[in-house]
Formats: sequence, C-alpha cells, structure tokens
Amino acid sequence: MPEHFEGTVWEAFGPIFMAMSLLAPAGILMIAIGTLLLGDSVKSHIWPYSIGIVLMVFSFLFPGTLGYYPILFGIGGFLIVMFFLAVLWYWSQNHRTLEERAKLASLYQLRSHIFFFLIALLMCTLLGNPFSGLYFSERVIQQDSLPFHYSFGTKAMVYFVLAMFFTFLSHYKRARIRS
Repeated sequence: MPEHFEGTVWEAFGPIFMAMSLLAPAGILMIAIGTLLLGDSVKSHIWPYSIGIVLMVFSFLFPGTLGYYPILFGIGGFLIVMFFLAVLWYWSQNHRTLEERAKLASLYQLRSHIFFFLIALLMCTLLGNPFSGLYFSERVIQQDSLPFHYSFGTKAMVYFVLAMFFTFLSHYKRARIRS
C-alpha cells in the first residue's frame, strides 16, 4: 500500500508526512507552555521546557539520521534501572511522611512509575537487543519472531495507558485533597 504514494506529496518523508510529523511536537510545545503559564510558573521555567521541546521537534525532522548504537542501550538501560531504584527509594521516604489522605495518591504515583519502568524494559528489548532487536530485521524474519516483537508493542501500549491512567489518578487525588 505505501508504494502507491511514492512520488507524490503523500510519500513517506514527503512534505505532507513531515508536516504531520511536526504537528504533535508543536502541539505539545504549545500545551506545555500554556500549562506552565496556567500553573503560575515563573517565566524563567518556561524556556528550558521550550528549548527541550524545540529540540524534540527537530529530531522529528531528521528521523533517519540516528543509527543503532548498542552502547547507548547498555548505558541507557543501566541508567534507567539506577534512576528507577532511586525513585523507589525517595518515594518510600516521602510516602512515610504523608498524611493518610495523601497516601492513596502516592500509591497511584508508584503504580505509574512501575508501568513506565516496564515500558522502558520492553522498548530496550524491542529496539536494543543485539540478538533479535528490530534493527536486525533479517534475524527477526529468519527466527520468525515478528509476532513476539509485535506482542511487545501491544504490551507497551497497554502499559502506557495504565501508566498515564495512574499518573492522572495521582494528580486527581492530590487535587481533591487540596480542595
């Protein structure tokens, strides 16, 4: 089906594709700045977010420029585990000091952290695995492991939904406590 679009404005990495790729990051930039302003954030806090999101937008402009760097996945995976353990440590220290009404919001927050960590594990396995990661498509086809990899994508989507749901519940419960 995608071959029908080759040579038209609709082709992959053509003008329409690139414009559509920029809509989400540009929209996030505007939403993030609006959220910071609504939250009475100091203007000096807006610029670091803006710069980060602008860099993200530029990364969408050049999707094929980054290669596969196994060391990046190794170092990144190690850092993810270390940061996750640090988050658990500080979460447990903070959770003990909370009043009873705030503990439920904190528990929802912990659940979201766990699901985000599980997503990170899935993505590292799916993309960074030097034995059967998607970068090595010939191995995936040879080993007939495409269904296995698709299942990781499905799990990641479910975990993203759960992680964002528990993040939402955490913020919702905190807001209800304050009011």
